[in-house]
Amino acid sequence: MMRTASFRRLARWLPEVLLFVAFLFFALRRIGTFPAAWADDSLFMLVAKTLALGHGYALPVLGWDWPRPYILAVGPTLILPVAAAIRLGGFSVAVARLPMTLYLLGSVAAVYLFVRRIGGLPAARWSAALLISLSAFINTGKPVLGEVPAFFFLMLGLILLQRKHQSFLSATGTGLAFGLAIITKLPFGLILPALAIAWIAAAVKREKREAVFLTVTAVSALLIALVGAYWMGLGKGFVDEMRIFLFEKQSVVPLDTFVPIIRRPHDLLRTAYAHYALLVLLAGAGWWTVRTKTRRSLSIIMIAVVALFAAYFLNGPGWYRALLPSTLLLTLFVPAGARRLAGKKGAVLLLGTLVMVQGYWQYAGHGSSGSTEAADAARVLTAQWRDRDLVFLSPEVFVRLPENPRWLFLSEELRDAERQPPELQQRLEQAKCLPVFRKESHEDLEAKKGTYTPVSGRYVVLPPPSGCAQ
Repeated sequence: MMRTASFRRLARWLPEVLLFVAFLFFALRRIGTFPAAWADDSLFMLVAKTLALGHGYALPVLGWDWPRPYILAVGPTLILPVAAAIRLGGFSVAVARLPMTLYLLGSVAAVYLFVRRIGGLPAARWSAALLISLSAFINTGKPVLGEVPAFFFLMLGLILLQRKHQSFLSATGTGLAFGLAIITKLPFGLILPALAIAWIAAAVKREKREAVFLTVTAVSALLIALVGAYWMGLGKGFVDEMRIFLFEKQSVVPLDTFVPIIRRPHDLLRTAYAHYALLVLLAGAGWWTVRTKTRRSLSIIMIAVVALFAAYFLNGPGWYRALLPSTLLLTLFVPAGARRLAGKKGAVLLLGTLVMVQGYWQYAGHGSSGSTEAADAARVLTAQWRDRDLVFLSPEVFVRLPENPRWLFLSEELRDAERQPPELQQRLEQAKCLPVFRKESHEDLEAKKGTYTPVSGRYVVLPPPSGCAQ
């Protein structure tokens, strides 16, 4: 009898065990090499590495440790855990990414708990499976990027908002979680207008207690965001960065032209956006099914955040990362929608197919690059270029290199005069006659043939301008 009871308990939790095993497989597989480290990922790792080496919360720019750089748009909730891992394990891309797997796991657990409350155990398991199999979630969450950690804090806030009993403490806790989401990734500030919309709806309905709850939540979130702004370099540079971000859309690379994806509709025909459209359909039906089990304010906030992130994406350059928070929130209601539209058996077939297709897409390495160019270039530079002066424009290579006073880093963003701190201008003048290490496109390599020194793959060294003394 005891064996039978133990077997039943084990069988009850078998789906969760299998989900956890699948999570570990996808989250830890090739953690240091896939996706290949790239510009943003490496820029944040560079700040964390600088902190771990004892140089402070700073970005090394042309030999100057720039404290709390405002160009990052991420905060200490991302940087500090990565710095701790590097301090304990030494620097490698794999070590830097280990804390990110905890944010991934926390996000899956938060989604599981949220959906279980409103949709039941089977729906919670399906939502977790949809997340774990989704390459956009895993392969954005493994690198040192802010979207998934911010989503984790957003989910904590939504779970607290889900509680039936209202109190000052729960409102403060909800605001704290939302504020942490904002300082983890600046675009999650879209939570604030969503709260405002929910507050207006409560005021129109004359729900005084709900309006007070939302007021406390919003004030708490704003206070946390202001505290976090210190780590993001609060000041004139930060204000200018926000102005450029909100009102003067620009490309990250100053030489490129910014064209929002809404003006390039042919780019919206990709498979990823067809997948998003399917999730919108299923999630819409699912929300309608469970709407009576959620507070009105919670529904309004979630719908507003989904819509605001979709609009933010459409008005941006087309990076799927901008659409990811919207996609992840839709996943909460997809199982309920599949059951409503396809019935119990049809939902199992539909959701199972979706999980299998997503899982295969992720397993096959679609949607991300596994290029070893940056790692190869770092090995060549360490072996052959350590005694030469270089200015690096490629953070994905520079972050892998040992400290060397002859090697200086310059972020692409800082080539734009509007985004340069005053302390950098003299250093830029002094460095303009140094050779530059950067990654070129295949087209540029062909056009500039004979004018550069190849290092590895598309990484080359460009000579100083012709007017500089040799």
